[in-house]
Amino acid sequence: IVDAIQGGFKENGFNIGSTQSPVTPVILSGGVYEGTNMVRDLRMNYNIFCSIVVYPVIPKDMIILRIIPTAMHTLSDVEETITAFKSIKGKLDSGEYAKAGKEGSYVNK
Repeated sequence: IVDAIQGGFKENGFNIGSTQSPVTPVILSGGVYEGTNMVRDLRMNYNIFCSIVVYPVIPKDMIILRIIPTAMHTLSDVEETITAFKSIKGKLDSGEYAKAGKEGSYVNK
């Protein structure tokens, strides 16, 4: 499952760094509000839980979303996760999360 999700992220153009563990970072560009809105969107609209790392832990304008696949996940879960991340990446690139600001007005749309 770890190989499937990490390979799926790479195949779809996501930067996961050089992780050598199940903890899988997805490295994106953006600010704190964008990252927070992405995590909320993933949880509320895609049923995906991940943690977020933003400034001041990492440089400004950088977001790391961390997921941890386990043996309980299925290949179907991997596909759903990759699809969800492609969707949120599109929203990030279009500026939807930035426009939502701290209110997260995009949630449940």
